[in-house]
Amino acid sequence: MICPSCGKENPDGVEVCQHCGESLAPAGRPPRLLSQIQGLIPAEPVITSGKLHDPVPLLSEAVISGALPTSSPEEEPSSALSTPMAAVASGAAAVSASKDEAQRAEEPPADAPLAPVPISRPASPSPQKSRALPVIAGIFFAAIFFGSLWNLLAPAGAALRSSVKDAYAFIEILPQNARVLLAWDYDPATQGELQLLAQPLLQHLRRKGANIVYMSLRPFGPNVAADADALSNHWQLPGLKPAGPPPVEFGFIPGQTAALRSLALSPVIASNQPVISAAETGMRPAESIDAFDLIIEFSADLASSQQWVEQIAVRSQTPLVVAASGAVAPVLRPYEQSGQIRVLLSGYPDALAYETLLGQRGPAYAQSTAQTLALLTLLSILFVAAFRSLLRK
Repeated sequence: MICPSCGKENPDGVEVCQHCGESLAPAGRPPRLLSQIQGLIPAEPVITSGKLHDPVPLLSEAVISGALPTSSPEEEPSSALSTPMAAVASGAAAVSASKDEAQRAEEPPADAPLAPVPISRPASPSPQKSRALPVIAGIFFAAIFFGSLWNLLAPAGAALRSSVKDAYAFIEILPQNARVLLAWDYDPATQGELQLLAQPLLQHLRRKGANIVYMSLRPFGPNVAADADALSNHWQLPGLKPAGPPPVEFGFIPGQTAALRSLALSPVIASNQPVISAAETGMRPAESIDAFDLIIEFSADLASSQQWVEQIAVRSQTPLVVAASGAVAPVLRPYEQSGQIRVLLSGYPDALAYETLLGQRGPAYAQSTAQTLALLTLLSILFVAAFRSLLRK
């Protein structure tokens, strides 16, 4: 064969010139090798939603399906040569069709419900590790539970401070018909706390048969004194009658510092009704504050207690006992340490301890019982919950 490009000879059956590389195939017909390859190389796939699709079917598939015309009779040698390639192409088409059918079979229908996706769960801890915390919690709550139960069933009592013992001793050594001045220097806002202290002191004074005198530097003082007196009567032990006369009211004495100075000079004149006060107490106007054997101030105000120390304690030999609220008592400790306040009582614990010394169960004991029962209820719930978690796998 003569190459039309370079004019050199080539062996028969060669489709490409061995000298210049130009094609020796007839015009209008691609080289045989290229026609064989076109049926095997698929077109570049296009990625769409969910699956791969070929934008143009394979050439061999088009030939098999009859979309493209087959070779003409004049091209019998070429078609004879391409017969094996057509078989290969038909096999590839069959494989592709089977793949599409399998893929369509795997795809669920459009109206089918979505299958639930399995969720991997972490492995549960071993029973030995999970039971350690409930066992410790159960032991802890059991100890607190039985300790609170013992506190409830044991005889009423509290830690006896030396101040409680001293206050009890001051009242216990009072002579018959001793005069005791009670100053009610607190308002209804702190009445609940200070009445716990006032009740056992009033009970003790009445047992000793003391002559009690009420007075106050605050307008609400007479009212809180009446409430404390009613509370004392309510908690009176059955069969035990007060040995002394009813309390005498000096009432509200205004003036703070000036009122205390006047009280130090003459309690009868300083009272709001001097004539009635002198007749009921048997005191003369010329008698000073030393006519009293004991002074007890119930205080929820630091300024009032300081005035009692500065105007009364430094001018009199009468012992001054202060029953203060929990907020005021820490500030008054230096006055107790210096001896200006002989005894300083404070809050609910001292009230409960004083009731223990008296051998009776008053409002402080009732409050202690209510708190213990509430604690036992809470601990019972926690104990049952811890025990249940211990038994569960």
